[in-house]
Amino acid sequence: MIDRQRLAAWIQPRHLDDQALEAYRSAFTTHPARLVIIRDFLAPDVADRLGRFLANEAEFKPEFGLYSIEGAVKEEDWLRADDQDRFFRLGKVVGTPPRFQTSPNALTYLQFRMAFQRPEFKAFFESISGMPLGWSDDFGAHAMAAGDFLRPHSDDNKDRQLALVIYLTPGWKRKFGGVLRVVHHDERFTDVEPEYNSLIAFDVLASPAHLVLPIQPGTAGSTRRLSIGGWYHKLG
Repeated sequence: MIDRQRLAAWIQPRHLDDQALEAYRSAFTTHPARLVIIRDFLAPDVADRLGRFLANEAEFKPEFGLYSIEGAVKEEDWLRADDQDRFFRLGKVVGTPPRFQTSPNALTYLQFRMAFQRPEFKAFFESISGMPLGWSDDFGAHAMAAGDFLRPHSDDNKDRQLALVIYLTPGWKRKFGGVLRVVHHDERFTDVEPEYNSLIAFDVLASPAHLVLPIQPGTAGSTRRLSIGGWYHKLG
């Protein structure tokens, strides 16, 4: 049962009626990589507060990853590694400076992360994916600036089932890069532009790999690809 009243505090109401849910489920289940994109997803004031928090208030830490080592590595180890071994470079939110911890934007971010653990959110994503979903407690935010990237990988680990990403940079331009590429089993792919206030949901078991194309060097220094994402895990 979809609790439209509770969800409407976060999600635009037009995405919650039966016709919209049916359309999203059809798009998801018929796509070769089992994915759906919902544009203008969040209520405008919610998207605005989340975007302002990430752009102006959140504290991000650069993270570096290698294919050969699980988890993040030190920057010097990443720089010494062969280029083919470099898995990712991006910024991960690590906290909020004290002066912003009780701001409306920061509180909205904390409440939004917790909302994904609520039954009405799980029911919404079960409805549009057609899949029973389990727990969700590993949502977070990322910022990608010029030169950052995420190379091909699969999220098929830790019992992950459904991946979600919401983009929150107003005015992002195609020339900046940062496209999410979801590979199909037939080696074709779907490219998803990081359009402001759009959401992508995809079945991590239906795609052999996905990646984020590099943020282009010419991207203005203050322009970062901001996103909130995470997973619902398998039921059971």
